[in-house]
Amino acid sequence: MSTNPQITREGGPPVRVPGRPVLAVVVALALALTASGGSVAAPAEARVAAATGAGVAATGAGVAATGSGTAAAGSHPVGQGAVAAPKVVAQAAILADEATGQVLFERNARAGRAMASTTKVMTALLTLERLDERRVVVIGVGPTRVGEESLQLRRGERLSVRQLLLGLLLKSANDAGVALAEAVDGSEAAFVRRMNRKAAALGLTATRYVTPYGLDRPGHQTSARDLARLWEVAMRRADFRSLVATRSARIPGVPLSLRRFVTTNQLLGSYRWTVGGKTGFTNRAGRCLVASASRGGRRLVAVALGSPNAFADVRAMFEHGFSRYVRVRLAGRGQAVSPAADRPAAYRTESDSDALVRLDQLDQVRLALTPPAGQAARTSGGSADPSGATTGWFVAGERRLAQVRLGPLPPTGIAPSATPAPTTSLAAGGAPGPAATLTVGAPVRVGPVPPGAPAPAIDPFLRRAPP
Repeated sequence: MSTNPQITREGGPPVRVPGRPVLAVVVALALALTASGGSVAAPAEARVAAATGAGVAATGAGVAATGSGTAAAGSHPVGQGAVAAPKVVAQAAILADEATGQVLFERNARAGRAMASTTKVMTALLTLERLDERRVVVIGVGPTRVGEESLQLRRGERLSVRQLLLGLLLKSANDAGVALAEAVDGSEAAFVRRMNRKAAALGLTATRYVTPYGLDRPGHQTSARDLARLWEVAMRRADFRSLVATRSARIPGVPLSLRRFVTTNQLLGSYRWTVGGKTGFTNRAGRCLVASASRGGRRLVAVALGSPNAFADVRAMFEHGFSRYVRVRLAGRGQAVSPAADRPAAYRTESDSDALVRLDQLDQVRLALTPPAGQAARTSGGSADPSGATTGWFVAGERRLAQVRLGPLPPTGIAPSATPAPTTSLAAGGAPGPAATLTVGAPVRVGPVPPGAPAPAIDPFLRRAPP
């Protein structure tokens, strides 16, 4: 048994990811037939489509009723039963929609934690920003001194930047990280300074780098939220996406041999919607993973830090996000807003408002008001002053869904250029009607998102916007 306190074999033995045995499906269908008198309830997505008269896939907003990978008997019908949180055991985790930045699940997402080899996401990003992948790197003495997982690089070897990046991201080789750091900035120390400057520029407030590879060092840390943000920035690059989607590689060895290795990210072989990911493991950090998956026209990013099984955690989060959330329209631009049920409309919405809503909360969405910055509310009930613009939040339970800017309603009481908003809840069924007045604190009747509607920027920290 090794006495080395740092264990960096990140792939580990194959992890059996729970599947859907045929027998279990047959039993589930039989139970559903018995309970429903001979008919199986449609998937939640199909029921949403039927309720609104428009398919979720047609709006580009949610999980398609077909091809979603969720069996009919395993879906939660709209408005029936609470949706449980994903089974995640990681110490810190986050699940977010990459297009909007909306957080769908989180646990200790802002807490600083050891990150292990997920560090190499930053190393690869900076390398791709600074070096041509075809450039040849002559290995110096620095890479030969770093231990644990490695390509066993030798001084004087000549490898391309791309070959070293494959070793860095697939095999998680520490010596490849040092070789790339020296190629970019001449020394590991200078490159680490660049890493921290980039982290600051991206607003990664809980992140600090000490090495370009991630072995445990005092102060070397990130947070689940920071890592999701960094990953989203890196995934904008086609060259980075290509690397993290690669399952296996062969690069030259010494003398006259080949180094063959496979990715440490087991999701690429076990979860069909995986786009890419990066693993990490040390005794202090535990199992770590950041990954993306794409399904039904949506892409999610998930992070698990300090887990005994990060693959299972991330897969559970992906399934939760894809099968339990649907994108809906909460309000249309120009829709009138009343501060209370017994008061006339005083505001109008200044933009359309969409969000991903959990299936069991479609009939629980409400609008809440907050006063303008530095200004106390002056109207009864705590609503903001109707003489000026304010900020509203659509909420479901204790979670904020989306922000909406509210302006004062014109003196005529008519909101110009109003986009029709639904008056019928998805959970209740029926077709959308004409624009209705939103009432603060009252249930919001959500509806389908028009085809081609752009994704809203819900969380500016995680959304797909320039860094």
